[in-house]
Amino acid sequence: MIMSVVQFKKYFWLVDTIRSAGKITKEQIDRKWSNSRYNDSHETAIPDTSFYRIRRDIEELFDIEILCERATGQYYIDDSDINSQTKQWLLSQFAVSQSLDASRELRDSIIYESIPEGTQYLTTIVTAISESRNLLCTHQRFDTDAPHGFYLSPLCLKVFKQRWYVLGICTELDGTIDPKSPKIYSLDRIISLELLEKTFKRPKNFDAHEYFAPFYGVFCGNDLKPELVRVRVASEKDAKYLRSLPLHHSQSEPEPCVFEWHVAPTFDFIQQLRTYGSNIEVLAPQLLREQFAEETRHLAQMYL
Repeated sequence: MIMSVVQFKKYFWLVDTIRSAGKITKEQIDRKWSNSRYNDSHETAIPDTSFYRIRRDIEELFDIEILCERATGQYYIDDSDINSQTKQWLLSQFAVSQSLDASRELRDSIIYESIPEGTQYLTTIVTAISESRNLLCTHQRFDTDAPHGFYLSPLCLKVFKQRWYVLGICTELDGTIDPKSPKIYSLDRIISLELLEKTFKRPKNFDAHEYFAPFYGVFCGNDLKPELVRVRVASEKDAKYLRSLPLHHSQSEPEPCVFEWHVAPTFDFIQQLRTYGSNIEVLAPQLLREQFAEETRHLAQMYL
């Protein structure tokens, strides 16, 4: 069954309530729930069976475990286990969501970056991933005139630069498996999506983080190999920006204002380097340096 927005908000509420309290008993949770705006049924307490199911769903969907301290009967979320970007991002979203819902006047004081269409498919895709069910997808790329229908076995979701993407194994409607699978699809280019009863076998030992580890962004593939990319930034100020928000987990600074990454030089990564303009000099690899030099000459001719 596809989970509703109301169910997700209940999960958000419980995670944020427990994490905000640090440690909290079931009785204290029930008192807060009785006054919650999400308690449409006006329950005086969350039934024990529902509470167990919600904890299980939160762990399965978000990999966030709600633990119980037996000696005190208090529930808590072990922050020391929250060491992944996914968990940190989810918890920050939970906290902001709860703050905005709790205070309507605050909504005019927080400005979000707009996210293209496609978020309405998130719950369907999350359900398909958790239950290993296939999707019937109709998708249209920006560079094509007609939509493309296919079956998708979703493996993971990824958000990048305000867009949600789903990575999955693509099977054509005639049963032919796309040899370039797994492939990634932007949710804002999906025209329709249907959750099917038919299940698929998840590839053995597939790890989303390991799959994307050699890459920056969403452009990826087996034919793209990581290599050493080395740049020099123009000033200490520029260096501070890169230090505070590394572009890739492999980032290092072997000498002041010189940064290195062991990453596949994909379109996404090169585009990000371009955003620094004249504040960055590509040192290696040589082919990438020559590419930037040629682009610089071309830009100069455009404005002469």
